[in-house]
Amino acid sequence: MALWMLWIFVLPAAFSSDSYLEPNLSMTQLGDPLVLKCGTRLCEKPTFTWRALRDQPLMDKSETNPSPTESQLVFHRVTLAHKTKIQCAAFCDDKKPFFGTARVNVYSFPADPEVSGYDHLRHGEKSNLTCVVRDIYTADLLKVEWVQGETVLSTTEHEMSADDAVETHTSVYSYIPEFGDGKKNITCRATLELEGVPVNQQTRQTTVNLTVQTPPRNTTVTVSPSWQVQEGQNVTISCRTVSSPSPRYVLKKDGSDVEMESQDGTFWLQQVQLRDAGLYQLTVSNRLGSSTERLTLNVTGPPRNTTVTVSPSWQVQEGQDVTISCRTVSSPPPRYVLKKDGSDEEMESHDGTFRLRQVQLRDAGLYQLNVSNRLGSSTERLTLNVTAPPRNTTVTVSPSWQVQEGQNVTISCRTVSSPPPRYVLKKDGSDVEMESQDGTFWLQQVQLRDAGLYQLNVSNRLGSSTERLTLSVTVQNPPPKDHIILLAVIGPTVAVVTIAALVTHHLWKAKTRGVYELGKDVLLPVYVCRFNSSPGGLQCLQV
Repeated sequence: MALWMLWIFVLPAAFSSDSYLEPNLSMTQLGDPLVLKCGTRLCEKPTFTWRALRDQPLMDKSETNPSPTESQLVFHRVTLAHKTKIQCAAFCDDKKPFFGTARVNVYSFPADPEVSGYDHLRHGEKSNLTCVVRDIYTADLLKVEWVQGETVLSTTEHEMSADDAVETHTSVYSYIPEFGDGKKNITCRATLELEGVPVNQQTRQTTVNLTVQTPPRNTTVTVSPSWQVQEGQNVTISCRTVSSPSPRYVLKKDGSDVEMESQDGTFWLQQVQLRDAGLYQLTVSNRLGSSTERLTLNVTGPPRNTTVTVSPSWQVQEGQDVTISCRTVSSPPPRYVLKKDGSDEEMESHDGTFRLRQVQLRDAGLYQLNVSNRLGSSTERLTLNVTAPPRNTTVTVSPSWQVQEGQNVTISCRTVSSPPPRYVLKKDGSDVEMESQDGTFWLQQVQLRDAGLYQLNVSNRLGSSTERLTLSVTVQNPPPKDHIILLAVIGPTVAVVTIAALVTHHLWKAKTRGVYELGKDVLLPVYVCRFNSSPGGLQCLQV
């Protein structure tokens, strides 16, 4: 609640040299405190009583005795109920009582007028200015004037009210601003013509500066050095308009959420790029309205910010369709050329889209996508991976499918596969698997037991291929069937075949069979041989 101020206008109090009541006439603002003092010197300890002459209770009050001969009646917050006559009585035992009467008057005029409607006036349009004077008592004594300079433009008075209450007065003044009124002010002056109110509190006023507004109009836009520039140049966009209050300038490129704002209508685009080209909107606005200008900025330059996408992926399965899409920033529009490394064939596109139908393993590899216009070019490199299960598998055996016991054998497998396959070689009837990273297997000094049917499995995550091959192993040629003999010279002409010779012969036969054993019943033949110098050489007889 507003701070109420106390203004008490006191007429000369009627008191004798022995008794007094002061002030006997007061004018107090509602909400302020009021203190009435009643005293007598007729006796040392008088008795005091207070009452309202209208036979009503006195509310929101207290009584104090600052001295034995004085009583004070304190109203903490004066209200309309305190507008009355109040009597103080002082009694002494053997003296005639003293009776004093005070009249309490109240008023309310707590704040300056509130003016509205002055800050959105439009030139040449009728507007209403409003002046509100709040919490007035007595309101029918209030006069409100609209003043400009020394001229009173309008005067209003509050109509009589039947209720004895605090009221609010509203004055409305219709005003049509003229050219130049935006620099003038206007005053709402309120006067409470109530006797007893202090003179310096009888009038309150509020002065405001008129704001005559117009929405933006006569807007022009210039671009320097030109609407069409080369990439890397600086561009200045300048906007001029007639507007009150001062407008907000906002520049925005179509398709972008970024807004550039200026206080004076000047925008600087530093080192423009191809992406800066396009249609722009420049909006000039204040709270009364707006104006929008559209402009096109053309930027020329070689291809920039080139991106390449491959759908469905850079890695596809054989037989799938692949779409290669290229996007770039280029002015003028570019030419798109796709070429596979190692190939002379070029594919051309006007929109940057290339379609490869049912790709094969041979389509996998490194590609170059060249984007060019008359100002320059940009080249992007991409790798296409094509996957497929093993196929066209071939197997070779070196030196041959048929070898002699003790020889080395190389089995080589070649296939078409992506990703690279796993090679596994396994002999039928065996649990042993041999694995190779490159498809080559070496069998060292093959034996008869190595002969047989083999499976060579080639596989990747997409599938597998199995080749079957037969390896034949033959025994080396045996020594001559004649017995190997070791001769021990018994005499100059006779030799005896030793047991060692025969043991050697049987060991060779056992090796051929794969089992080494010598039976107990083996009879070793013994030969007696004679050498002579005659033709025929050695002659032997079994003994």
